[in-house]
Amino acid sequence: MTHPPVSVAALRAGHVLGGRFEIVGVLGEGGSGIVYDAVALGDGARRPVALKVIHGHLVGDEQIRKRFAREAAILRRMEGAHLCPVLDFGELPAGLGDARPLLFLALPKIDGPALDAVLREEGALGVDRAVGLALQICDGLSAAHAEGVIHRDLKPGNVLLEGGSVAIVIDFGMAKIVTGEGADATVLTQRNMVFGTPEYMAPEQARGDELDARCDVYALGVVLYEMLAGEAPFAGATALSVLSAHLAQPPPPLLARAPHVPVALEAVVMHALAKSPADRYASAASMRLALGRALASPGDPDAVAPARSEVPRSAHEALGHAATIPIPAPTPPAGRRGPLVSPAAERGSGRRLPARAPSLAPPSGSRMWLYVWASAVAIGLAVGVWLGVR
Repeated sequence: MTHPPVSVAALRAGHVLGGRFEIVGVLGEGGSGIVYDAVALGDGARRPVALKVIHGHLVGDEQIRKRFAREAAILRRMEGAHLCPVLDFGELPAGLGDARPLLFLALPKIDGPALDAVLREEGALGVDRAVGLALQICDGLSAAHAEGVIHRDLKPGNVLLEGGSVAIVIDFGMAKIVTGEGADATVLTQRNMVFGTPEYMAPEQARGDELDARCDVYALGVVLYEMLAGEAPFAGATALSVLSAHLAQPPPPLLARAPHVPVALEAVVMHALAKSPADRYASAASMRLALGRALASPGDPDAVAPARSEVPRSAHEALGHAATIPIPAPTPPAGRRGPLVSPAAERGSGRRLPARAPSLAPPSGSRMWLYVWASAVAIGLAVGVWLGVR
């Protein structure tokens, strides 16, 4: 399914924004803005950039402008070989008699086609190539998730292939900048925007539930399915029909459309496409581990089960996350399934907040030592004070 571009007048070639960027042409257009082929001016140098300018009809929304400043600052911190970094962001005068400022993100200009163009031209990709690209996308998502950022609109059109082979994930965070916490079905027609492309939306995203990193895992499962089969698992005449399929219908078995795919690799894709987030891989890093095992043991689907592909959180992730997304808690044992982690409150200016409120439940796993250590320190201090009083 394709969606018509948003009809907003583009800046003309030769236009200079705030003395900092010269417009060369238009690279693309979507629900949040127009991406220009541009040149960054300054210090006598002319550096090619991709300049994303948020649509003018959104700039008047004060909440969007606040989210833009907060989220763009977070996006600028992200680093990774498979991420498109934010070089600069801010507001610039539009000129040409328009009193409204322009919100912009300056990004490196990547030389290579988008994955959706490659799929349209070539159809299904070979197993090795598809898995190689999926591993790179996992690396990009993992780097972003470590900063507390989820994509919310991962799709082949948001993966550029630098030099035709290096996957670079672009357009992080735009769904949240424009729509806030929810990027759900209700905004499919709001303000003539499309967020969460229906073919790649996780069921919880279609319902408008709170989102965490596992919605990106689902979207990557759809992308990998499409790379291997040449088509996405669900299609329909309308966005609603596609969303309904994601919510209620099991995905068609990958082997029915791509019988050459090893059974372990099919199992990875189908686990990523589980309706419940609790049944998917907990993170992109976990899915990457499962993909590696599928390559090593292509005939062993049990080796790639989510329960056998858990990756411990880093100390950075355990202490807190950017005020932009929650990170999923470990899946509770059977019979004790708890609620999904709520997102951090959207307030402040990008300061880090805990991903969830403190719990009175007994600690488990690798975090137990923290409580033991803290208890030992507290007892030692108490004894010291008592001896001092004596």
